[in-house]
Amino acid sequence: MNLLLAVEGVIRRNTDRSPDRVKHLLVLEYRLPLGCLVHMTPVFEMLKRSRPEINLTVATCGLGLKVFRHSRFIDRLIDAPDPTTDLSAAVRGLRRQLRSHAIRPDCVLTGATDQRTRIALMGMLGSTGWRGGYTLRPSLYHQPLEYDDGLSLIGNNLRLAKLVGCDAEVKEPTVFFSSADAEAAEMMLRTAKPDGRPVVTMVTQTSGGQRTGWHTERFVELIRHVALELGFAVVFVGTAADAVAIDMIRMAAGGIGTSIAGRTSVSELAAVLALSDFVVAPDTGTMHVGRAVGVPMVVLGPSWHKPLQWMPLGVKSVRLLRGEDRTDIPEGYRLDEIRTQDVIAALGELVEAYPPSARARKARELAGLSETDHLQL
Repeated sequence: MNLLLAVEGVIRRNTDRSPDRVKHLLVLEYRLPLGCLVHMTPVFEMLKRSRPEINLTVATCGLGLKVFRHSRFIDRLIDAPDPTTDLSAAVRGLRRQLRSHAIRPDCVLTGATDQRTRIALMGMLGSTGWRGGYTLRPSLYHQPLEYDDGLSLIGNNLRLAKLVGCDAEVKEPTVFFSSADAEAAEMMLRTAKPDGRPVVTMVTQTSGGQRTGWHTERFVELIRHVALELGFAVVFVGTAADAVAIDMIRMAAGGIGTSIAGRTSVSELAAVLALSDFVVAPDTGTMHVGRAVGVPMVVLGPSWHKPLQWMPLGVKSVRLLRGEDRTDIPEGYRLDEIRTQDVIAALGELVEAYPPSARARKARELAGLSETDHLQL
């Protein structure tokens, strides 16, 4: 490692690290859980709003390509292999992509969830320019950052933009979708609400990696209230792997609602959520997409998870429900502290504060629409 740094010091001894000299910026994004990707999007917007002259390139793969595909704040999205899987292939792929697009970065940045030495080495060996951001090996970076526990994940990520002289006020994430995605979403929702009723979209399944799910019987009680008392249509979203479990909950509620699990891409999911009137979701990647499109939400948060890092605190159109802070996770824990009546009350507040309307849905759709398609260039 020291030898690599010494060689780099000789080759790039005159590298200018002044923020105002950065014209071509490369961001490496290789932590691919949906929430991590969504929480990087404010950085892109802050960069473009503060310094629109910067040419912003994002290197990622897999789900990252799908989340950033239609971003209006990225100039170039490139597909390069994951360095945490194969560093050599990642370096070769990054070099090839940068060369093919005639991109020579002045600076390489990595976000707060990308603190992996291999990601840092990818930037060092695969690109030009000085390196900044979060890393486990500060010696590899010219301007390393240390995670601040007093800030949210978004707040920590936004510190990246300040390294290159940006200071625009951006706090919320964005996930864009195409007009084709919006049309597909409208068709799916039209099937779910043929009579034009307001839609409550529900997320009932979580990734399974953490205990963030809710009790089935409480979901059933909520579903029946939404449909029979409020008169709203219920739509269930999820992956194809969630479909069976969703159908079990739906049937337990008397067959109420329509499941579109497994039928949406990430950008189509964003469009579905934007065109919904309300969303109820536990702490999942889909919840972060809902936040990114601005739909009013009731979020069911685990009491053992500190809300500052991930939760949409201070967002007026979000009601966050969780128990008192705790450090232990009891066996069989299913968001036990959150009662059905708590969710019903929170949803009622949202209905009163943000009455369902075609105008509100259209505003969210227009805010999320993008003519950019980085995968078709």
